[in-house]
Amino acid sequence: MKTSNLKKSTLLVVDDKPENLDVLIAHLDKQGFTLAVALNGEKAIELTKKLSPDLILLDVLMPGINGFETCRRLKTDKISKDIPVIFMTALSETVDKVKGFEAGGVDYITKPFQNEEVLARVNAHLTIREQQKKLEEKNEQLKQEIARREQAEEALQVADAKLSVISEQEAKRWGISGFIGKSQSIKKIIEHIHRLQDVEKTSVLILGESGTGKELIARAIHFSSARAKSPFIPVNCSAIPEELAESAFFGHVRGAFTGAVNNRKGYFESAQGGTLFLDEMGEMPRSLQAKLLRTLEDGTLMPVGSNQEKKVDVRILAATNANLPTKIATGEFRDDLYFRLASYIIHIPPLRERKEDIPLLVDHLLSQFAVEMGRPKAVLTAQALATLENYRFPGNVRELKNLIEHALISRGGAPIQPEHFYFLDTVPVASMPPAPPTSTPPFLPANHEKKIIAYVREHGFINNTQCRALLDLDYHRTSYLLKKMSREGKLVREGERRWSYYRLP
Repeated sequence: MKTSNLKKSTLLVVDDKPENLDVLIAHLDKQGFTLAVALNGEKAIELTKKLSPDLILLDVLMPGINGFETCRRLKTDKISKDIPVIFMTALSETVDKVKGFEAGGVDYITKPFQNEEVLARVNAHLTIREQQKKLEEKNEQLKQEIARREQAEEALQVADAKLSVISEQEAKRWGISGFIGKSQSIKKIIEHIHRLQDVEKTSVLILGESGTGKELIARAIHFSSARAKSPFIPVNCSAIPEELAESAFFGHVRGAFTGAVNNRKGYFESAQGGTLFLDEMGEMPRSLQAKLLRTLEDGTLMPVGSNQEKKVDVRILAATNANLPTKIATGEFRDDLYFRLASYIIHIPPLRERKEDIPLLVDHLLSQFAVEMGRPKAVLTAQALATLENYRFPGNVRELKNLIEHALISRGGAPIQPEHFYFLDTVPVASMPPAPPTSTPPFLPANHEKKIIAYVREHGFINNTQCRALLDLDYHRTSYLLKKMSREGKLVREGERRWSYYRLP
């Protein structure tokens, strides 16, 4: 301990002779110590509990309990056991010194006192005690760090195990079994996926109208390949502002531009070892296409604001409903990027060209929604199925799913009839009379979702009872809507069972 810090230390001096105390106190007071005095062992123990001094100077021969016994009692108390005790005595026999050390003392000062010796010994033991405290603090910090790392390692192992389970579940969910249908088109798509299982670096371009299931095919390719346990990162190219596109794909370093307060990984680094799915590829900004091509060709990228390249191992699966040859002809899309992406092409026909798949898709969706809604599987009448089979489905499979979901909610528990469908397309259904008008307006989940969001913004949360009163629907419909919005990330569920409520994320 430095001399400048001595005044921060408190010393307890214990001696029954005032003449000894006067000399010692006067010298130590000049050094800047905070001092306390006790005239016997009992008082010394009492003051120690109150003051918790940094060091005790303790006389050996005193009335009542002597210094040795006083020291032993101090060392048995959790509060005072670590306070250094220096004995003060005129005794010079070795046996007496041994008794002092056995009692727990750390040193001796022989009477009559030598001022420089007293100061040197006090200073030395205060310094040792301070170093011990620092060492104890560091040891405690080290224990906490070790415990934290052990917890982190355990959490990582648990996360790895969960990731493995999730990967298996994802592979099962998005594998070949995810394709429902018996048409030749579906059979060909499954053959394509089988061929791509052992070719885990080839880029694939998936073409088809909106809603045909391009992402489903991309996920099936990923989860049936050797990259299945690595990330699958889907990116909607049409939703990225052009000024943020480069940072979004390649990342940036801190300070690269205003607002870049931290380093950030881009989509490529996030997909390291796995698959990057570029949906709506035809809408990618022209300014980004050359940089993307470079990364695809040499496997490196340069974060915005950095001067160091990074290696990446990512498979590219791209999809579009746009006419890329036309975009190439007009200069909107680079032909060299097209050829780099189109190493293998899969074309998905629209649902209207594979109507034999509709009954199987409908049956699958009815089973799926029955599980999600917690209800028995609904019955679809022959007329309702015929209506679907003769509809042209401009929204493809996505629209079919929406139609089934709407019908399940609006049917009120009865078999699904044609009037339970809400067709967004105004073109009449081929070979079928128009559906009879209903006595009530069609049930629109989207409108109800807007009402729910508005209610939560105003009140902070919503539960099923409040939702039923807001929408004038039964318990099962509101329960389904709230759970659906929670799954889609529009609401966050809190609480359990009947005490659950929903808030904005």
